[in-house]
Amino acid sequence: MQEITIGIMIPTSGILPMGKQFDKAFKKAIKLELSNTDCELEIITEMIGQGNPVMIEKSLDKFFGYHDANLVTGLFTNHAMGSFVDKFEKRKVPLIINNLGEHLIPSKGYNSQVLINSTHLWQHCWAMGQYAAQNLGKKGLILSSMFDAGYAFLNCIQLGLYSEDENFDHDLRLLPLPQPGKLSQVKEAFDNIDMSEYDFVFPLFCGEEATIFLEEFHSRELMSKTKLIGLPYLLELKEKDLSGLELISTAHENQPKGDLLWKGIFETMGKNCGHAVGRVIAKNLENIDAEELIKEMLAIDGGKEYDSTKIPCLKEKIRLVRHKVKAGNQVVSEDIISVDIDLKNDEKIRQSRDAISSSWMNSYLAV
Repeated sequence: MQEITIGIMIPTSGILPMGKQFDKAFKKAIKLELSNTDCELEIITEMIGQGNPVMIEKSLDKFFGYHDANLVTGLFTNHAMGSFVDKFEKRKVPLIINNLGEHLIPSKGYNSQVLINSTHLWQHCWAMGQYAAQNLGKKGLILSSMFDAGYAFLNCIQLGLYSEDENFDHDLRLLPLPQPGKLSQVKEAFDNIDMSEYDFVFPLFCGEEATIFLEEFHSRELMSKTKLIGLPYLLELKEKDLSGLELISTAHENQPKGDLLWKGIFETMGKNCGHAVGRVIAKNLENIDAEELIKEMLAIDGGKEYDSTKIPCLKEKIRLVRHKVKAGNQVVSEDIISVDIDLKNDEKIRQSRDAISSSWMNSYLAV
């Protein structure tokens, strides 16, 4: 009988039940793949707070020191896992990193045991920047909380703007870091910044701060003067009717139309990961082989590069999508254009990969 132990690390989030969605979907998928085998499967799930490296290290010590794990996966950033990837090469144990694409990885890559299963939001931001510079006017505003600014998003949307015009006229405003347990002063930003002077605004907020921004933008009737472009997680609609609001955002080329607001993305990650791991185990190999995992991940979703020794990125086109808020906060979405964003050989992206930066370790939305 084949005995397999898998370690899963998941963060907590007050915005989406991301860890629970991933964990549940992974377990359901892998058990389905192994239902006709005699594999004895043990899955250990560890909570890692918001993705703290200290908690990650403690979890890895358990997986390797006690459980003798055959594979580790879960939700965490490249930035948080970067100092631990050598452990997996040394032990010849595969690691599947799952995330939204908050950070780039070094241009030298990681190693053959590490796979990256990501939505690569940094690439989406670049695409939105290029589209905005080409289609939305001559002057833009990037407005962000300090939390959302701690990722690659700001840099990449600016690189997208500069790809069209290296002197593209735009302002960058960062809101002060709030006191612990408090929200950024989003509403007050409208008193200090005349957003009607800009052709478009890229607001980088999530959760409750995103809701505050949208409600204030709507109440000041800025929709007819200034266009909104941003990550799909900006569209946090609550009780207040925001009909008439429009947001230009992005989606993957093959993303289901029912999930254009990305609410099910963590479930999809867990499901795809679980199916791929289960299929490799079902082949009755002595060990879970990283190369076989890559093949199975590609068979499930061939729109990404998973090999961390290369340049993990999207290989499929990115769709620019217009979301229109109708009465009752119903969202109607329509495609604008699909663009092929190949940044593998982009020199500015390469420099960004190797730049020393101070960034948040936790997964985006893990707050």
